[in-house]
Amino acid sequence: MKHQEALKAYRAKDFTTALSLWEEEAKEKSDQAMANLGLMYLKGEGVSKDFTKAKAWFEKGSEYDNDSANYNLALMYQSRIGVEEDVEKAVSYFRRASRHNHQLANFRLGLLLLKDRTQEEQVKEGFECMLSAAKSGHAMARMQMGGVDREVNRTATPNKPFRERSVEEQLEVVNDAIDRYIRPMLIKDGGNIMMIEYISEPQIEIRLAYQGACAGCSLSATSTYDLINNTLMQVIDENIQVYVI
Repeated sequence: MKHQEALKAYRAKDFTTALSLWEEEAKEKSDQAMANLGLMYLKGEGVSKDFTKAKAWFEKGSEYDNDSANYNLALMYQSRIGVEEDVEKAVSYFRRASRHNHQLANFRLGLLLLKDRTQEEQVKEGFECMLSAAKSGHAMARMQMGGVDREVNRTATPNKPFRERSVEEQLEVVNDAIDRYIRPMLIKDGGNIMMIEYISEPQIEIRLAYQGACAGCSLSATSTYDLINNTLMQVIDENIQVYVI
């Protein structure tokens, strides 16, 4: 009940009441109250802005693995808010928040992990984070991820010869198409593309990541994605999902 009262007071901008109630809850080991107190000190709501106290409250909430506390600690280390910049700590705290499906953490973690697209496992993790954020409706993640807005034609006539092949054989055909028709176009412009994952069941899903000059571009709305998607639909059929970042 105290938490709901505090939220009501906070939304009414009665910060004094919210602060008092959350301080009481924090004494009872409410990790969300700890995170909320951290935010109040971070923003200077009802108290003097104090990054040291904000960090201390976030750290207390983080001891209980509170996703908001972990996310805000990550932001502090990423953006040098009251602390020295520490990307490793930022990644660590974003990861902890991401485990609880904190979509803002997923987006920011995805951006950090996708900066260097030479480490396959790191790129794969970043891709998963960004896709999760995009599917949740995060606007900037949707701009990064090609294929999220595409409606798959589930009634398309299946390419039986392709679908009757083993997963290894299917992947060989897909990689050959990428090598023949997609990669040369990207290399010509100083880019490249990496196969992140090929999923065959329950539906075929192909996950790709741009590299080189193409990496980091918001290409989801450009003809580049359409070319890749159309090429792979011709090789397989229209009942496939293609994601490219």
